Amino acid sequence: MDKIRTSLIGVTVAAIVALAAFPTVSAALQSAAPPASCLRNQLGVRANGIDGAAGTIHGSWVFTNVSAKACDLDGYPDLRLYGRAGRPIPTTVKRNLPPSPGPVKLLPGGSATFYSSYSDVSSGPGTCPTTAVIQITPPNASASLFIRAQLQACRGVVNVSAVVGGVHPA
Repeated sequence: MDKIRTSLIGVTVAAIVALAAFPTVSAALQSAAPPASCLRNQLGVRANGIDGAAGTIHGSWVFTNVSAKACDLDGYPDLRLYGRAGRPIPTTVKRNLPPSPGPVKLLPGGSATFYSSYSDVSSGPGTCPTTAVIQITPPNASASLFIRAQLQACRGVVNVSAVVGGVHPA
């Protein structure tokens, strides 16, 4: 009987200690949660150089966290091309440039880069259309950013990479 009573007291004390520690453990787990995916209003985007040779043009595009909270980017951005007066140019985005996707944590003021490439060699008569604006949707975001840029992506085909941490040239 004394062994049972001692066991019950031990279990009760262990339960009380565990329950008392629960708020502390719960708070620690919540604060260790990873940042959420970056939202459009947390980011700015800019061109970081264009370079090309032999009909292939390479570009570098930089997302910057303009908010006061950290956020994550992981994956490939999406692009849509627009000509003068906002007319859409048919766009095909191919996710085939290195690096491969991986999580990038953007602290406030932090940046991440993605690369693009396209052909500016026409396969038919005439020249390829020139963009006035590019719509860029960050990875895992539902809203887009718009940037003025002049690209001549023939057939509207643009190859992109996943984002990589830091600021990198084309």
